[in-house]
Amino acid sequence: MQSITRILRQPGVLPFLALLAVGVDTLGIYLYLSQRDYLLNPVWIYLTFYTALFLLYAYAGGRIIPKIDVRHTKAAAVMIVVCGVLFRAAVLPAPPSLSTDMYRYVWDGKVAVHGINPYRWAPNAPQLRPLRDSMWSVTEYKAYQTIYMPVSQAFFAGNYVLFGHNLIGYKAVYASLDAGVVLMILAMLKRLKRPLTSVIWYAWCPLPITEVALAGHQDVVGVFFLMLAFLLVVRRGSVNRIAVALTCAILTKGFALLLIPLFWRRYGKAFLVPSIISLSILSLPLVACLPEFLHGMQQYLKTVHVNSGLFQWMDMALSHITVAHSQVAAMISNAAIVAVAIWSVRRPVNTDQELLRRSFIVLAATLMVVPTLFPWYLVWVTPFLCLIGRRPSWAFVLLVCLIGLLYTYYISIQFQWWTPVLEYAPFYLVLAWEYWVWRNRRRNPDGQLPFVGDSLAQRMTMMLAEAVRQEPNKA
Repeated sequence: MQSITRILRQPGVLPFLALLAVGVDTLGIYLYLSQRDYLLNPVWIYLTFYTALFLLYAYAGGRIIPKIDVRHTKAAAVMIVVCGVLFRAAVLPAPPSLSTDMYRYVWDGKVAVHGINPYRWAPNAPQLRPLRDSMWSVTEYKAYQTIYMPVSQAFFAGNYVLFGHNLIGYKAVYASLDAGVVLMILAMLKRLKRPLTSVIWYAWCPLPITEVALAGHQDVVGVFFLMLAFLLVVRRGSVNRIAVALTCAILTKGFALLLIPLFWRRYGKAFLVPSIISLSILSLPLVACLPEFLHGMQQYLKTVHVNSGLFQWMDMALSHITVAHSQVAAMISNAAIVAVAIWSVRRPVNTDQELLRRSFIVLAATLMVVPTLFPWYLVWVTPFLCLIGRRPSWAFVLLVCLIGLLYTYYISIQFQWWTPVLEYAPFYLVLAWEYWVWRNRRRNPDGQLPFVGDSLAQRMTMMLAEAVRQEPNKA
């Protein structure tokens, strides 16, 4: 008994054990969720457990990790990564009940494997009638041509060859890529000489675990290639490889194209040439049916406006001014995105950290002004929580939790007006506070912030003390 007490009293042991206890509790919740056939009925059960996962995650990252002894940093990082992999493995058997997107992945893969360009026809086209099966019947947006990019389509086809209709196989591939993202973040932290335990902000984040390993969303393919590009950057890899990796990210989700000017600013013409070549080659299936792809994308963008914050509020305000409010809101949104992209290249990009920081700002700002923001879109910016600044942005940590409120739609099968308010109002308030703190730290290099959180009595005490110190100088 005395030996156990002596061990527990050693520096850093208790925080390490506390981290392990939080990991075990978190794993228990994921195992429970994996046993439920349908997570959205009733939806309050899923939202309650998602909130519990977020609180455990925030407590582990915000309270326990800072107390980990430096001597135990590597061991803690290993435990974080192992637990992160176990969390993802725990939810693989669960059906993808949070979304029907996986059924479209299977359909597109099947079409491609049968030698048909998936961009040519929508699922309900009579030309594809012989391919219809049980997956077709549950696929949404049957009248729309696919909007998924060529690299995504390559994964759909490969997964269909390997797994057919076995959705667990698809999810295992995406979860493996997600685990790869965790390992690449760890490698970048080591290269950037940052605490390895910062990997917890992605490895244990409930958002990628529930939206990738559980729901099976394919966005992690693009995130994987994006992190690969950054890993090559920090390891001084060849510019050609960096360009190909970023191109693969772009051809998973097109909005990553906004990072091309930023990488060009860093590497110059040496980056543009391989980027253009790889884009030209890898996008050939899309270019072959470009009119059909643009038609499907236009259909989607016109009809699917879900869970936006700023865009929705701007659209509502403009509706009192003009009947073309949606078009005007879209123009303002596009102008904001272009403005951020231009801002990102106005100065030279001299360091890896600066490239990471500006890339995060470009992607995050874009997601904040687009007309649709599904929860899994935020997986694109979540890795940056580990890589930027001395600590993560608590505004974005909060947002990855609150974005789950989108699923309140399933309470009454309609979107609630108060959902975006609860999702985005706290986020923007905390973001404004973080910006204020950042501005004051720039103005006060000594780190003394003016009256942050001080009460009136504390302010008066500080002013009185300053007057007393100055009195002898006057004498």
